[in-house]
Amino acid sequence: MLLRDYQFEISLPPCNPQAQTVNAIANLSDDIQEVLPYLNATQKGCIYNHKGNILMMNKDGKRITVYPKQIAIAKLRDKEDAKETLECLKQIINETYENRQNIEPNYTSKDQLKTLDVYKLLPRSNCKACGEATCLAFAAKLVAEAVDVTKCSPLFTDEYQKNRESLLELMVATGYEVPDMTLSVSA
Repeated sequence: MLLRDYQFEISLPPCNPQAQTVNAIANLSDDIQEVLPYLNATQKGCIYNHKGNILMMNKDGKRITVYPKQIAIAKLRDKEDAKETLECLKQIINETYENRQNIEPNYTSKDQLKTLDVYKLLPRSNCKACGEATCLAFAAKLVAEAVDVTKCSPLFTDEYQKNRESLLELMVATGYEVPDMTLSVSA
């Protein structure tokens, strides 16, 4: 077992005291640096910085940043959600570590999802069907996980099938949750 225990604290997101979510910082009892490239190889959509020893991922709508001796989690519902998420991460870390001889470590870094990359794949019609004033505003909210991709109804027409497929692949590759229904063509 690599990670034995952790202690965590809950806080409100900075700059937004009215937020509906909380953040957690967990201080780890053990240094987990050596498992990071193995997690990068096994966990979907990780963004890994080998030199900086930082692994970032999205999991169940939460933003998770893993450091050698600390884990930061954003977009949690409450303290209980933080505890459940940390227990799940502890299990993933320990199982990955115990199985590392069967895993090829991945030291490569992937890019983060960027607003302009999303925008380029949207219809760019500013139709407001999503509820946003512009497609650029929708792209920014999508990257921030404040809106669901399915809110862009024109994207889910045959006309934009290639763009939709490219956007969904990009989202999956960078660790964003993509609803199952988005993988099928809708007209």
